[in-house]
Amino acid sequence: MGATGTENGVAAGFERFVQACEECWPADQARPIAITRAPGRLDCMGGMADYSGALALQMPIDRAAYVAVGRRADQRIHVAIAGPVPEGEPARHEWPISLYYQSDGQFVLPAGLRRTFEGCPWGRHISGVMLALLDSGEVPHLAGGLTLVLRSDIPIRAGLASSAAIQVAVAKAVLAALGIDLDSRRIIETCRTANVEVVGAEPGLVDHVTCLLGQADRLLQVRCQPDEVLGHLSLPQEVIFAGVDIGTRSPIYAQRYAENRVASLLGKCLIDRMLGQSGRPGDPSGGYLANISPNEYVRRFRNELPVKIKGKDFASRFGPPTAFDGHLDPDCIYKVRSRTEHHIYENDRTHRLMERLARARRTGERDALVEAGELMYASHWSYGQRCGMTSIETDLLVNAIRQRGAARGLYGAKVTGGGCGGTVAVLMANTAQAHDALSEACREFAGKTGLKPQVLVGSSPGAMEFGHRTLD
Repeated sequence: MGATGTENGVAAGFERFVQACEECWPADQARPIAITRAPGRLDCMGGMADYSGALALQMPIDRAAYVAVGRRADQRIHVAIAGPVPEGEPARHEWPISLYYQSDGQFVLPAGLRRTFEGCPWGRHISGVMLALLDSGEVPHLAGGLTLVLRSDIPIRAGLASSAAIQVAVAKAVLAALGIDLDSRRIIETCRTANVEVVGAEPGLVDHVTCLLGQADRLLQVRCQPDEVLGHLSLPQEVIFAGVDIGTRSPIYAQRYAENRVASLLGKCLIDRMLGQSGRPGDPSGGYLANISPNEYVRRFRNELPVKIKGKDFASRFGPPTAFDGHLDPDCIYKVRSRTEHHIYENDRTHRLMERLARARRTGERDALVEAGELMYASHWSYGQRCGMTSIETDLLVNAIRQRGAARGLYGAKVTGGGCGGTVAVLMANTAQAHDALSEACREFAGKTGLKPQVLVGSSPGAMEFGHRTLD
């Protein structure tokens, strides 16, 4: 989508939100003073290897979370959802500002706040961001209270950063309402704190960065050490990344993701010990697993890592893992070698994908796009064979896309984010022929699975570029 198309899409989405907001804004409250917006994001490569220091290539999508905010005078927080809500959850929720404080004046513990919102899970995102802002010292108080109206059209449980977008939009809205200017790094840290400590999600490094700092139609390049933004990569002409939300995700996704994360951290722990015992100068990892080259990994480390091992056997054989940011389950079988090497190879693939896309833009070489697509297929294979993080459904869709191939403008496809269903990223020509081929692949997939895949095309700016807007 060109610049004009992107701007028109954002403007139309803004107007739809304003209309929805006016319909559910409390009649006894003054009109909202600011509206913020944060897009979802498509993980095009490298996202699951973020905690290993990999390069991640992320595209902000045209779906977004919007938040309108206004000041109150009754010391309460009132939140309404303008649109569909998850089944069994309320469309409105209200709580006193005093909820954030204990009787001794100290801030409430995050775990306690999480329990308070057990019946309203979406409230954890909003209340968690507010607690993190207060606890950081960046926001001294919440004035007399706040009214917020939230609407998001980002598919949930699809690996598109729907939660991160809400958190970023809420943080920007609260800051705008209170007249506080906070730099992007502090906003990202605040949202991550809320996501881990109150929502209870696994730590991630790229979601909030992309929702906040993404640029329309450009790949955000994040070197996750821990979150260095290297720049924004423009795609070749008439080439886009599309997402296909397949409409389902494995219920054991979170468990499998956590086990994969711990297994790769165990691999990093063993590699660190080998380096310490070798007496050879220099650490090729620089503190990050992804910095080890595939050649160095095969030559020095691969055969020394256990293929699989129980947590209790790891502890008895190697001793307790050091500098370990994870929970070691004594009875869980960790597939250390394959999970470790996925991160090393994925980082290498991501750098090569970036180079192929840059070359295709510079020279117009179609072969570079074909090579980029093959790297995506290799990543998808690694998700499944090295990590067990694909699914029957994503494999079916990726295979259907690959069968139609580059001749019809479909260069490559892979599962995104943490995998196990969710969304498939597609590198494709922005032509009628390619869009028809993708639609055909989706129809074939739907016929085999009974699912209704949703194709997502288009991009939009991150929350920092959008800023905040007021109602006339």
